[in-house]
Amino acid sequence: MTDEHDHDLVGFCCEELEDAVSSDPADALVQHDSGLILLNLGEREEEGETGVVLATIRFCPFCGTEIQTDEDVEAALGDVEIVE
Repeated sequence: MTDEHDHDLVGFCCEELEDAVSSDPADALVQHDSGLILLNLGEREEEGETGVVLATIRFCPFCGTEIQTDEDVEAALGDVEIVE
């Protein structure tokens, strides 16, 4: 069965994840330039500067499909700025 949205799901396991993911770091689920899908945990202020706290997710919160492996995350971490 083919539906008009099948081509839109490339890289996404389900339509709900595709609809929820954004490139805006203020949204709940963010697709980083590195390709990682990240969960926005909120803002953090330290030494007068505010930043967004993002966490990697391994499984889709909607359908449970594994969307990125530990290896995917490790490979992309070189492209992600980590501030501690």
